[in-house]
Amino acid sequence: MTEAGEDIFQQVLQLEWQMFTTVQNQGARASCQDDRKTFLIMRTSQFMAWDMETLVSYRRDLAEAMERGENLMAYKYGYMMEDTQPAEFAALQAQLPAVSMKKRQLVQQLLRQQLQWLDELVARFPQIVSAGRPIHVEQAARWETSCETYLRGEMYTYSEATLELLWRWVQSCKAQGRNMNEEIWQHTARLYGRKSISEL
Repeated sequence: MTEAGEDIFQQVLQLEWQMFTTVQNQGARASCQDDRKTFLIMRTSQFMAWDMETLVSYRRDLAEAMERGENLMAYKYGYMMEDTQPAEFAALQAQLPAVSMKKRQLVQQLLRQQLQWLDELVARFPQIVSAGRPIHVEQAARWETSCETYLRGEMYTYSEATLELLWRWVQSCKAQGRNMNEEIWQHTARLYGRKSISEL
């Protein structure tokens, strides 16, 4: 990665951390909001699997939201409540930015591909998935957050421009026979000091 690319990468992580650590929960502050190390490993793993053009666009999303005094991390968890806490979501929905039809369509396309990739990983690494989130909404217990719910909530916070770039990158990965979610797991394993997903 070039020096300029590394700078953009660090800016994204810093902006996200500033938002994440200041999210106001319904109850007490979540312990993960003080666990910067784990946060950085998880988010770094994800962004290392993106192309630079998508990352630059997402940095713009974060910076513009910060200028408006908006917290995209808070919005993400708000959107996730549609699946996990529907009654509370109904009361909160008016406080969240409306999701355009175009954005919903882009997110659905991205979700379909990422869930397919995750299902492929489940078949190969069931022990890892069994220790984490269920993949699909229908597999989650009440109040449990599936990967599907989490991904949808997060992608609803991206701009349409970022979603379009991410969709283009996902299509490129698929054409090359790459599984972007597997690459995220590979980066996670290495950041935890393991040589491979299997070792993780």
